[in-house]
Amino acid sequence: MKFIKNTFLLFIIFFFSSVVINLFVDDINVSMFLGLVLAIVIIFKPHKHLGKLGSGKKLFKSGIPDETIEHHRNLILDQFIAGDLAKHFSTDIFLKKGEKLVFDIPGIQICEEKTIKVKGSHSGYSVRIMKGLSYRFGDFESTAEKRVAALDTGHFIITTKRMIFSGGKKSLDIPLSKIVSAKPVNNGILIDRTAKQNVEYFLGLDNVQLDMTLVPEVQNGDTWKEQKVKFSLNGFDVRRIIQGVIQIAE
Repeated sequence: MKFIKNTFLLFIIFFFSSVVINLFVDDINVSMFLGLVLAIVIIFKPHKHLGKLGSGKKLFKSGIPDETIEHHRNLILDQFIAGDLAKHFSTDIFLKKGEKLVFDIPGIQICEEKTIKVKGSHSGYSVRIMKGLSYRFGDFESTAEKRVAALDTGHFIITTKRMIFSGGKKSLDIPLSKIVSAKPVNNGILIDRTAKQNVEYFLGLDNVQLDMTLVPEVQNGDTWKEQKVKFSLNGFDVRRIIQGVIQIAE
């Protein structure tokens, strides 16, 4: 019914707008073309759909409520914490007695904050000694800023006891008890640990993609259809996993 209605309105708007436009341009082909464009814009509003694409929104939604997807995502994170998903990861590390693998993510870039001196300036005053030569009294003031520098790429591994990084140039083997805090950053996580002055970044966590098959519960009034939903790990997920593993170990 809606299709028939839109088609009828499209024809009406196209006809009248073409007639009106032709009074000004006196060209029937141009008038018909402009009339058709105007009718499409009025009826279907393509500019609104383009706006949604530009803002990152989907034109076609799954129909599954966001809270339902988030609930199942949390269930998967709980499985990570319990070690139930470790079988899906291959690893070369040797586990200690009573230690279990949580995950082993390859292709992770480890970065570190570095304090870098940048160009500065002199303070004080200068005295001319001779033509073309002067002496400046005072100190040279240089400034410093922190920058994130890439160190290596390798495997980022969490077990029930340790955080491990295994790369071509750099390796870490840190007890989870040494982790002071974990802060999610863009596509990764920032780790602050005991006896380490500079914080470390682990970037590329979206290398792990998870598929969930969501089945509607009719008894709860769900009207959406069974379908697969894919999402990637992020810094918030990994922080929750690490925190959960540490709490279980305590």
